[in-house]
Amino acid sequence: MSRRALPLLVVALALAGCRTTQPAATTDVLPRLGVENLHATLWTQTAPEYRALALQTYATALDRLRDALADSSWSADVEQLRAGGFEALPPAVVLDVDETVLDNAAYQARLVRDGALYAGDTWKAWVEEEAATAVPGALAFTRAADSLGVAVIYLTNRRADEEAATRRNLEALGFPVATAFDAVLARGETPAFEPSDKAPRRAAVAERFRIVQYFGDNLGDFLSGVETAIPARHALADAYAGWWGERWFMLPNPQYGSWESALFDHDYGLTPEERLRRKYGHLDTAGR
Repeated sequence: MSRRALPLLVVALALAGCRTTQPAATTDVLPRLGVENLHATLWTQTAPEYRALALQTYATALDRLRDALADSSWSADVEQLRAGGFEALPPAVVLDVDETVLDNAAYQARLVRDGALYAGDTWKAWVEEEAATAVPGALAFTRAADSLGVAVIYLTNRRADEEAATRRNLEALGFPVATAFDAVLARGETPAFEPSDKAPRRAAVAERFRIVQYFGDNLGDFLSGVETAIPARHALADAYAGWWGERWFMLPNPQYGSWESALFDHDYGLTPEERLRRKYGHLDTAGR
């Protein structure tokens, strides 16, 4: 990959078709590939502000969990609530894994160090190290939920061939991983679970449990259809404004996610350099 500075004219032409009316960037140099994630990764690894946000999220969730358990009509699943008939089901909390209960910032740090981007082979090698740490507050929350008789279910887009290592990583950290039911639902472990869209797996959990809370770091951990334009993503989140901090709990992840891919229209066929140019095009320098 080229690491040479791009001429101002090239950047200006690339930004000409972007939505902002103000100049999107005041520099003619794009960051070295991978390094644009430097601050996000360091914030996650070093900032007490990150730790405070995660602890705050899980502490709020535990407080709300007791209310949810006391109300059999309570569900955090949109389709389950719409269909009804779930009131007698045992309660469950459903959590995403990466950056929700397991912290993979060390993998992101390696990408920054190496000037590299995410790749399936390096990610799989990281998963198999079983070296991810616990997101602050996640361990205490899941243990508390388990002690209250709530099923703890991990719904992850890690692949099925990564599930065994994921289970071992969770168990080594002390997370409750039940054996009486499938507590880790990975992508592709059945044909129905192949899509990255988690809707089929959410539906499978809802058949057996009353889902009282969802946790994630990505809008797709709560809703389908999130890989769309930025205004539509905001509309999706705003439609459930009253659910955040009540039924749904979002963990901070400035490192990656569908928020990032929305900046380049979720087009992974673009070159890394073109993705950077499109990201620059979303900078708002007007402040209005």
